[in-house]
Amino acid sequence: MPQLDLYIAMSQVFWFTFAFLFFYLLIAKNILPTLARAIKLREKKVSNASMSGLDDEANTVMENTSSILEGSLKDSQTLLSSVSSTSSNWLNSTLKDTNEKVLLDANKSYVKVIGELRGRSFLIEEAIRQK
Repeated sequence: MPQLDLYIAMSQVFWFTFAFLFFYLLIAKNILPTLARAIKLREKKVSNASMSGLDDEANTVMENTSSILEGSLKDSQTLLSSVSSTSSNWLNSTLKDTNEKVLLDANKSYVKVIGELRGRSFLIEEAIRQK
């Protein structure tokens, strides 16, 4: 077989190795450093441009967020204080009305029942003493 002939095969191995080393050195010494510099330059340009744009946008977002949160906090405090005062006024007026209407009648009937019971017990005690 001609491809296994040492005389021909050694020549092919030599020229293949020579061509491979030539292209390897050409790529490693010339092309790769140029590509690496171009990539680094692009990364710096993109990072500087995007960082300043992103920083400006991030600052704007942070300012808007903080102003919205501060406004929300003030609105919440105002709402809570108004709810507290309204509920306190409602509770006081409801207690006053309940005391004047419902509990006054209940208190009168309670005192009346207690008086009747006390009177009955007094009459029963007097009846027992007289016997």
